[in-house]
Amino acid sequence: MIRTGQFHPLAIALLACGLAASGPLFAQAAGTSGTTVRAKSNATAAHQDARAADADARRAREAAAEAAAQRDAGAVTAHGQAQAVYSAWQADEASRRAEQAAYSARRAANDAGAASTIANDGIALPAETAVRSSAAAGTASAAGSEARRAAMEAQAAASEARAAATEPPPPPPAPLPAPAPMPSEPQVTITSSPSNSVVGDYHIDMAALDANGDGRLNRNEARANATLSAEFAAVDNDGNGVLDAAELKGWMR
Repeated sequence: MIRTGQFHPLAIALLACGLAASGPLFAQAAGTSGTTVRAKSNATAAHQDARAADADARRAREAAAEAAAQRDAGAVTAHGQAQAVYSAWQADEASRRAEQAAYSARRAANDAGAASTIANDGIALPAETAVRSSAAAGTASAAGSEARRAAMEAQAAASEARAAATEPPPPPPAPLPAPAPMPSEPQVTITSSPSNSVVGDYHIDMAALDANGDGRLNRNEARANATLSAEFAAVDNDGNGVLDAAELKGWMR
């Protein structure tokens, strides 16, 4: 019989066993509760990142469409058109990256939501659920950041395409300076006259000079008159080496 105020050794042993068995259960319950809270928070953050990534992808698509419209409308200059084409390509590439990042963010958000459901239902170990939830949330955050960067790049490329399309042509080159005036020179008057021209009023005695009496004077006959000999080539109009009466008309007395 057990007296009041005293504990039987068997009862104490049984109580100790019960406490030992319930300790892990209490610890597991506390761990499950903490995992559920963290998983729910991760899922909320991942879905927010996914929605932001979708919005960034939409802005990137709009920027790419604007850049393509600027490219298709044509530019003022050939250089501007080439730049608009390149900027439109950049905007399209950035838009594609934003779309891919948004898709990755949505998948990660779905995975984080699934981890939250598992944690709430307690159908998996808390440690495994926590790892899965944290990884999904991290992936969604990284994908959201990538979508945001890609959207900013697409918008910058669209701005460059807009500026390139309206780029004015370069100004014409400045006119060359007027050449310096040449130093003035004194005026010179130039006259010309036929070479070997006959100058003066010369007269000869034809009969005295015509040694062979043929009515013409050759060079040997003309040597008797120094003036006629000096002007022989000028008087010989036909250049046949003899001077006839017509050529000597102004010379004969």
